This record gives sequence, C-alpha cells and structure tokens, in this order.
Amino acid sequence: MGRRRHQRFRKEMTVKVHGADSLGQPFSQTASVVDVSESGVRLEGVHILNRSGQVAVLEYNGTRAQFRVVWVGGGALAGQAGLMNLEPEKPIFNLRFPPPSPDKYVEPPSQHQTFDDGLRRLVEKRRQEEKRTEERRRYPRFPCRGDAEIYVSSSEFPERGKVTDLSRGGCFVELLPSIRLDTRVKVILLIAQRKIRVQGVVRSVLQNFGLGVQFLHLETEDLQRLEEILAALEQGTPINAVPQPAAATGEPRNGGKTDPQRALELVKGWFGEHDFLTRQEFHLLLKKGGD
Repeated sequence: MGRRRHQRFRKEMTVKVHGADSLGQPFSQTASVVDVSESGVRLEGVHILNRSGQVAVLEYNGTRAQFRVVWVGGGALAGQAGLMNLEPEKPIFNLRFPPPSPDKYVEPPSQHQTFDDGLRRLVEKRRQEEKRTEERRRYPRFPCRGDAEIYVSSSEFPERGKVTDLSRGGCFVELLPSIRLDTRVKVILLIAQRKIRVQGVVRSVLQNFGLGVQFLHLETEDLQRLEEILAALEQGTPINAVPQPAAATGEPRNGGKTDPQRALELVKGWFGEHDFLTRQEFHLLLKKGGD
C-alpha cells in the first residue's frame, strides 16, 4: 500500500511563490499547480525551488501560507517541486477534501519505482516533445561557456547572462529573463575572447533560468568567428586554445612606444561605437596609437 495520508487531486490553478534563493536574494514568481491535497501541493515551473527543506510562501486569491519543499523533480520532471503546508490552519485553496482514507496505490513487484498516472502522462509527453525537438534541430549543440548581452528594441540597456551551449543555429543563455517568446533581439556573444554579433529571435524561455535564441543573421566576420569556435568544439579542442587573429595580438610599433593621448582618443572613439573592449582589441588600439 502507499504511504500518503491524503489523496491528491489534479487541479489547474496559478499561484504566486515568494521566498529567497540560494544566495539569499528575495524572489517572487508565478507557478502552475499540477495537483493538490489537504496537506500539500505539487507545482511546476519553479526551477528556483531546487532543494529539499527550502521554505516558500504560496499565495492564492490573496491568502498566504508557508510551505516547505519535500522533493524536487529532475530529468523530465525538472522544474517541479512537491511542497508540504506548514500552516494547515490556512487552507489557501479553499477546497473541500474528502476525509483521509488509506492510499490504495500498490507498487508492482517487478519495479523499484513508479509514478501515478498523472506523472506518467507528463513524463511521456515531455519525452515526446524532447524527441520532436531533437528531430527538428538542424545543427548539433556543444557545451560552451561565455558572456552574452541581449538587446531588445524597446530597451536601451541589455540583459546580461552566460552562454551555456552553442550551435550554428543558436545558443542558450542563462539569466533571469524578462524577454518574451518570439521577441526579435540583438545578441553580442563574447566567447574565447571573440566578439560575435547576431540578429536573432527568442525561441524558448525557462522561467528563472534562461532562454534559447535562434540565430537569424550574422555578418561575414561574425560568422567566421562563430565557425572557428564551433570547429574547436567539434574537435574537442579546449575553447581557450582557439588561436587568436594575428592582428589582435601584435605589439605596438614605433619602438614599442605609444602616444598616450593618441591611445586615449582611440579608446574614446571605440566606446562611441561599441559596448565593451576585449584585451586583444585594446592591444590593437595601442598598436594604432604607436603608428
């Protein structure tokens, strides 16, 4: 027999979740209810609830109560969490539940673990979605670390994050996204001390985690830099070992002397057209300042 004291019921609702992340920073987001019982609730879309024992406040129709995370989903169930109500005297969902009764679930003897029908259907659905996504993907993805700035036309300042994977068709950026799905964006990637400018569109958004960008257009020089990085990733070459362009690593001429005033003017002019300056680009400016 199962060990649950209260039966769970599927219920489609949206709640607000308030709490603090692993760094102690406060957060507030919405999440979807998968199922609910008299003593707890299962949520999805809550990647920020990532450890057992974490305490959060759930709010529904203006009523709040404290809950504690008792399990966190992984794999196909990533983003789900089971929470137990720490204030049972505050039934925030205002639902009528039947009296407690024995859990009639029986585990099949041939399996060490199983899921209820709701979880089984969810796992199967996500596996099918992942399979369809892989079939649609034209280019292989490679794990990659770098910085990213994402601009939208309605904002003067970029959203900054970390690149975690890269392909010829797009990339994934870890950040706390406020950009909506299908938004056209300009992306500046800084990978292996190479700057790559891309015009793209947001194709996926994982709340409190990051977003996926599909590349729509790259200029010839940016495409060449991208191909150099991907060639190294395909061959298994360490990303830091990608050779740098000769012009970016040259020393100033004129006996190694650089005119400071000339160099300062070049740096000012650079930031009039660019957002940041890499070490190689700075050396190039010094070289020009010594010409």
